[in-house]
Amino acid sequence: MEKFRGTPGPWEWWTSNSFLRLSSKATGKDGDVIDSFKMSDGQTSLSVKVDDMHLIAAAPDLLLALQAIMYNYDAFRIRSGKENEPQNIIMLNARAAIAKALGK
Repeated sequence: MEKFRGTPGPWEWWTSNSFLRLSSKATGKDGDVIDSFKMSDGQTSLSVKVDDMHLIAAAPDLLLALQAIMYNYDAFRIRSGKENEPQNIIMLNARAAIAKALGK
């Protein structure tokens, strides 16, 4: 599997002085994923690494794909009579990622 070259996660939103920032807990650097700033002309802009932009732009597609995988996994578990058996950690992590993306 190809390694992600962007800012390592987990990521966390922060705000102060009315400026939002997305920071990496792994690096501990404030605003290292997305940082907003005021330009010299008074307009606001964002500082974002290209690799992070690709991941952010792909997020809706990734969520839909993961939801489809989980739907098929659940259907398989029901068809095979295994819906009451414990799930493996990968599937539990996938469910947690979907819940996080949905703000739950």
